Amino acid sequence: MSHENHQWWAVTVVCPLALEDSVYWAFDQLGSKGTASQKKDDSRIVTAYFLASQLQPEALETFKSELLARLEDASVSVSWQLIAEEDWAKSWKRHWRAEEVGDRLLINPAWLTPPDTSRTILTLDPGSAFGTGAHATTQLCLKALEKQALIGATIADIGCGSGILSIVSLLYGARRAYAADVDPLAFSSTQTNAQANGIDLARLPVKVGSLPEIIEMAQQADALPVDGIVCNILSEIIVGLIIPRLSELAGPATWGVLSGVLISKAPWVEEHLVAHGWQVTGMDTQDEWCSMTIRLAKAAPLATDLSTAS
Repeated sequence: MSHENHQWWAVTVVCPLALEDSVYWAFDQLGSKGTASQKKDDSRIVTAYFLASQLQPEALETFKSELLARLEDASVSVSWQLIAEEDWAKSWKRHWRAEEVGDRLLINPAWLTPPDTSRTILTLDPGSAFGTGAHATTQLCLKALEKQALIGATIADIGCGSGILSIVSLLYGARRAYAADVDPLAFSSTQTNAQANGIDLARLPVKVGSLPEIIEMAQQADALPVDGIVCNILSEIIVGLIIPRLSELAGPATWGVLSGVLISKAPWVEEHLVAHGWQVTGMDTQDEWCSMTIRLAKAAPLATDLSTAS
């Protein structure tokens, strides 16, 4: 079967805004090859795509029943349909247009000629396995990057996905970005997007993994502490896996931007940050999400066990 003849499951979940975080996580665990999200009244419509050969209908039925049981919300609905690859590609291209983000950036589809603009242009193709920069959590990170000193900086990108945050940092003048993601597809996706934006791959080392792999790369390059850290991951992962070792990347002047955090969970995340020697110096919001700008506190306290906090 040729690549053009692949069929895909388009799996759609309609849920309250506050549950979008959990739906993304569930799709990720199922092996989603791409997601799209849009608002409808007070709800969020999240659609994920899976190769038809990857999932049998029985697996989708199991996913539906387990998700509904986990979310415990009668308003949630789950549905799916089989679509041709060319239909998916045409749908992406029909609905995606150049988009300004913040004061400096323009995200432009790879198949469209960029408009005349003084903005920095990020070229992306949404046929990759990751997002297009349209999600609020990504946009919050991109806006926060505008406020940082990036010329000549070294950046750590934890959970890089398609490499958007690393690439924009480099386009803004960073010297090097160390990136990692637990999804093996992130490696090729990040490199492909970097090359599409004229980035020398030597400036963007990528590994399959997470924070430990970034620490290892930076140590081997004698690049610790890094100047900046970006992390757009679900808050549960930030708290459980990232915060406890985050200071290993940092020095007194290191800044960090954390996103993927629901506004309702921000106090919980901040509590863990403070317990591990960090302080929140700024916060921005978009929809129901927030980003946190952080720095090491001048006098870091001993880490406190908050594993039972919620």
